[in-house]
Formats: sequence, structure tokens, C-alpha cells
Amino acid sequence: MSEKEEYVKSEEIRFLTGIIENFDFFEIGKKYVLDYNKHFKDYEYELHKLNEKMAFMYVFNNKIEIEKKTENQFVVTINLNNYTSIAERKRITWFTRYANKKYKGYLLWYYRKVWHLDLGDLEIPIRKCNNLLKLTIVKKSKRYYLTLPELKKEPLPDKEYGFLIKENLVLPSLYLYEINGKKVRDILEHYKKKYENMPYIIRLKMKNRKYEYAIFKMMLNKDILHPRINYVPPKISRIHDYEIRDYTWMFSNMVMLNLKRITGGQFPDFAWATLQDFDYDNTNQILMKFIDEFRNTYLCGVDYANRLWCMRLPGFMYKYRIKSVYKVLYNLDENTKLFEF
Repeated sequence: MSEKEEYVKSEEIRFLTGIIENFDFFEIGKKYVLDYNKHFKDYEYELHKLNEKMAFMYVFNNKIEIEKKTENQFVVTINLNNYTSIAERKRITWFTRYANKKYKGYLLWYYRKVWHLDLGDLEIPIRKCNNLLKLTIVKKSKRYYLTLPELKKEPLPDKEYGFLIKENLVLPSLYLYEINGKKVRDILEHYKKKYENMPYIIRLKMKNRKYEYAIFKMMLNKDILHPRINYVPPKISRIHDYEIRDYTWMFSNMVMLNLKRITGGQFPDFAWATLQDFDYDNTNQILMKFIDEFRNTYLCGVDYANRLWCMRLPGFMYKYRIKSVYKVLYNLDENTKLFEF
């Protein structure tokens, strides 16, 4: 116990962004800890600052190197091969939380035995040969350039810094600038041209449109859904350019719930829901995972009585497959289904 009393508990080490923001305030030689785990018999998060330029962060005893290159640039090295258990993957996912005006999520997430980088609407699978991940994070400094012909001082545009991961009003905002030596700005531009700025939910809807049609048809036949017969499309006599830009990626499903055939808690609005994944529990029901444009996530099922039940999932499961939900949320193995549990 004498050694534990020498530790300094700090909430700032829970997230990577908190460590970078407070890097200069951590003292050399001290051990900053958080969340003692009685089963693990150690702290889940532990930070050691070696000198003014280097700190080692341990998440479930897996080392992460955080190097201060300049006053405004940090390089974070993570070996993703070290995170083999569900608990380890869950902690490193939470550790990389980010938030900006448009998105809230986690830079790293894991499904189907592959790590992914989540940059808002863009998800990038990481090849196993690149699992030694080097992330360059920069603070947005007050840099300006002169515009001609007025010679007016203007700040550098945000896209020059990369992907915004922490937005601050007083402190400098944090941006993910490079991934394994490649500028995030160039990566985003590449995928923007590739997908023509198509949102993730629309790409998913196009990919799963045949499965979604079959499942909606099945629920219509079981009287779980009703057609939206009272829907009247708006009469448009003229379409302006700005209307095309604003409504390019909108969609609406012509179905609605039959309240007599549902049971349980919260349900998605099926007018805007998109089927993300589906599964069968080998017993009596089909399981479905829906998401909507507001990043809400729902796990639903049709039981043996032809009733629909749904439950809302935590936000970090927005892009998880159903089998990953079993493992992460309920700690179930591949042979144990949710219905039996």
C-alpha cells in the first residue's frame, strides 16, 4: 500500500487528448494513475513522464509512447498487436475518444478481427502489417498568411491541420495531422474524391439495400410495420441549385411501426433507420441492428410470437457488428446467443 500512496490520481490521463493538453503540467518521476481494478490487481491507466520530451502511458500494462516533438506537435506510438483481450481493446478504444462540432467518437475501434480508424463518416481499416501505429497530433497555433491583393492576414484553414479531435475555446484545438507518416488532409481528400462525399449511412444503405428490402417486406407481412399511406410528397414546381446540394443524400422509408405488435423499450424511427447488420440466433428469432442519421444505434429482434422488440445501444457501438455487441456488451462467446442469454 505504501507504493500506491505515492501514486497521483489524475482524470486527465483517461483520454489521449487530456494527456497532450496537460503534457507540460505532468511532473517528471511521478506516477499518475486512474481506475484501480481489483481483478487486474493494478491500475488500468498509468502515466510515467521520463523527461520534458517523452512520456510512457500504460493502458492495461500495454505501453504507449507519447513524444513531444515541438511545442505544438506530438507523436503517439501504439502497438495494436498488444491488445488481445476484449477488456484491453475496450480500454484503448475509450482512450482515443474525440469530439468536435460535427462528430463524437473513438479514433480506434475493432470488429471482425481488424482495427479501424474512425474519422467521422470515414472509416479506414488498418492492415495487420501496419498495427504499429504512429499518430501525429498537432495543436492549432496562431499562424497567418497574407492574401493578395489586399495583403490581409488570414488564419490557415482547418483542413491544413487534418482531422479535429478536440475543440477548445481557450486552449489550442487538437488535430490528427498524420497517420503513419501520411497527412490526414491528403487521406480525407482521397476518400472524398473516391466516395464523392457520400455519408457513411448512405453508403451502408446502398450496400445493404437488398437485405433491408427483404427484412422490411418480412415485417410488413407479419403486420409489424405498416405502409405510410398518408404520406404526400411535396409538389415542387422549381428546384434551385442550393436545394440539390442540401438534399442530395436524404432518404425516407415509406413504413411505420404497428404499436400493437411491439414490446420493449426504445425503438428507431423506421422512416430514417438503416439496416446495418442482421443475424439469426438458431432458436426462434432474427436479430437486426439499425442506425440512423443522428448516430443512434438499436438492436432489435422478431421473436417467435411475431413481435418486435428493440433496445438502444451505447453510442460507441455505432459501427459494431451484432456479434461484436455480444462480446463487448454482454461478454458472450460466439456459441452463446442473446436470446438464450
